[in-house]
Amino acid sequence: MKVLFVCLIACCSHVIFAQHPSIVLDSIQSSILKESRTFRIYLPKEIVDKKPKQEKYPVLYVLDGDDNYLPVSGMVNYLSEVNGNRIFPKMIVVFINNTNRTRDLTPYRVNASAMLPKAMADVTGGAENFTQVIQQEIIPYIESKYPSSGYRALFGHSFGGIFALAVLQKHPTLFDDYLVMDPSLWYDEGRFSKDVLRTIQARKYQNKSLFIGLANTTYEPSLAKVLASKAAFSVHEKSIIRFCQQLHRSKSIPFNYQYYPQDDHGSIPFVGIYDGLRKIFRAHQLSYYEVVNPNFDPEKRITAYYKNLSAKLKTPLQVRPEELEYFDMFYAINQDLAGQKKLRDYYQRLYPKEYAKFTAK
Repeated sequence: MKVLFVCLIACCSHVIFAQHPSIVLDSIQSSILKESRTFRIYLPKEIVDKKPKQEKYPVLYVLDGDDNYLPVSGMVNYLSEVNGNRIFPKMIVVFINNTNRTRDLTPYRVNASAMLPKAMADVTGGAENFTQVIQQEIIPYIESKYPSSGYRALFGHSFGGIFALAVLQKHPTLFDDYLVMDPSLWYDEGRFSKDVLRTIQARKYQNKSLFIGLANTTYEPSLAKVLASKAAFSVHEKSIIRFCQQLHRSKSIPFNYQYYPQDDHGSIPFVGIYDGLRKIFRAHQLSYYEVVNPNFDPEKRITAYYKNLSAKLKTPLQVRPEELEYFDMFYAINQDLAGQKKLRDYYQRLYPKEYAKFTAK
């Protein structure tokens, strides 16, 4: 039973191979690992159509790309490009496929234990090499071939979660934001967790953030019940709870964690990345429905939104004519002629030619 549980929380299966029009398959030949590394890349539709509406785009790097590319790309697409959604900014997503998952995602070599079968323990310890692959080979390749802004976020689950924490610990400038789901913090009898915690607590991270999602892998009704559990495999959930509680008190990095009592280790990546990205971009959202607020000033709000988003994503951004026309439609629906006039004055100042065409329709 224990080995089965470990295999479930440490391994991912490859079950779906369908492609999406906005997903391209790419690869590099790694000189560090002496092997080919493949990755799928989700591109905003405007890049695919060769009609980009901004010069550069943020990049989200997703580990276990084989399993995560369909749900995550669909979510990013819907919440940044469909129905006027601005929950997430338009972004490029790089889904890094596995070759030897245990080797690449574990921080250092360990012996077999109650939580780690010998066959897996024998290939542990390659995370630093894999970090160098990402830093020296994959990121430079992506940033030379695709219009990336320099903003980077990293998502990891299970072993991928401790990999992401090891990167945050040893290479803090490599990524801007970290999304970690149900990390295997039991690794090395908890010594890895304690070491990472000490390092993070001793620093002050500027312009970084960390989000951790905790799954319910013990089926206990509360975190207090989990911590009191005597079940052998409860060490997985206990180790994450203790790490999060201690880190939350330290204030060394902008940090949020969330417990998902209805989700287990297998389902948490999908719900967790949704909530994690919403946390990251919560201060960088703009809804067309805001026009119903009588205090909404279109010029001030839209200008401030793009100024702040530009700083976050490390690329200059400005509202597009079609977006202003969408706001205009919402003002019309709301029958707010005064607000609509303010918006149109703003539109005319920014894009006089486009405005003339718009009002001539």
